[in-house]
Amino acid sequence: MKNSFIIIFSIISLVFSSCDKKPSFTIKGSVSDAAGKSIYLSHMGINNSTIVDSVKIKADGRFEFTQPAPDSYDFYRLQADNGGRAITIAVDSTETIVLTINGKDFAGSYVVENSDESRKIQEINALRQALEVQIRQLAKDGAGNPAETRAAIYNVVKEFKENIFKQYIAPSPDKASAYYALFIQANGITIFNPNANRFDSKCFSAVATSLSNRYPESTRAKNLYSIAAKGMQSTRPVQPDTIDAKETSLTATGVFDIKLPNVDGDSITLSSLTGKVVLLDFILYGDTRTSGHSLVMREMYDKYKDQGFEIYQVSLDANEHFWKTSADNLPWICVRDGEGGASPNILLYRLDKLPSYFLINRANEIVLRDEQIDDISLEIEKLLKE
Repeated sequence: MKNSFIIIFSIISLVFSSCDKKPSFTIKGSVSDAAGKSIYLSHMGINNSTIVDSVKIKADGRFEFTQPAPDSYDFYRLQADNGGRAITIAVDSTETIVLTINGKDFAGSYVVENSDESRKIQEINALRQALEVQIRQLAKDGAGNPAETRAAIYNVVKEFKENIFKQYIAPSPDKASAYYALFIQANGITIFNPNANRFDSKCFSAVATSLSNRYPESTRAKNLYSIAAKGMQSTRPVQPDTIDAKETSLTATGVFDIKLPNVDGDSITLSSLTGKVVLLDFILYGDTRTSGHSLVMREMYDKYKDQGFEIYQVSLDANEHFWKTSADNLPWICVRDGEGGASPNILLYRLDKLPSYFLINRANEIVLRDEQIDDISLEIEKLLKE
């Protein structure tokens, strides 16, 4: 009787113990040439990355992490204690993901098993790294011809985006790899930028819808919807009747004056630069053409800033924080038009693309716009001599 009671009690304890155990996932594997070193596991939230665990790599190179299973797909990163690039892992449920890592190259050389989405993310990152190499080479080769360099960089980024969309987003918008692809960057260029491109906004919305259908309570889906909505607002067509003539002023020399706040919140007018040669530049910092364009602007500014030359750069970015982060360390005048894609300046200056720029002489007269310029250095030097 006593033995029967013990057996029954043990069974009941085992049942309750099983009920209390929460579902979990495991990431394990081996790292070569790294015995005794630490490896860190970070959770990639919507706005930040947080280290959740770390382990010492065993003598045989093995490591293992176990964490609570997510309610929807989620992302984690593995990074060695010497820093460098991290390995991104997509976690869906209670799977056991196995990694075989080359300790000398870490994120550059690894094999992932039992996770198709993590393998796709690895492919996306490899393609992105190849694009970065291509962009740097184009910038180097085309240093003497900024217009062609910008066009070449734009074309390779455009081709890259189309490829990523066709391979990883369109076939399975409800998958983790599709979500991850929306946020990739290369050389500071945001590949899918909903604030600059209406198609990109629709991509965010499509992934959000698919994710929401699969995981109705997904916080990530709600965040994507919010980004998509702001993007659609920023990229909506501007109608002529939206321009309030009272809010714009035409200078005596025919330049529409602009008065906008800089990073510090101080309002600066374009007309206040009368007496200088000014490059009026309209830009979206996250746009695919910005990287090569910024290199050209930096070269011009450094070369002529002490001769009476200034850049008045107008951002049309909808995200103020992103703009401040991007513009904070730039040496020229950076202001932001908070109306974004609905800005009256788009029609006033007949902007049909971004970036677009104009050269203004010392008398505050527009002399040329970018399409009319073959050699920007030559044109600036002509105006500085006047």
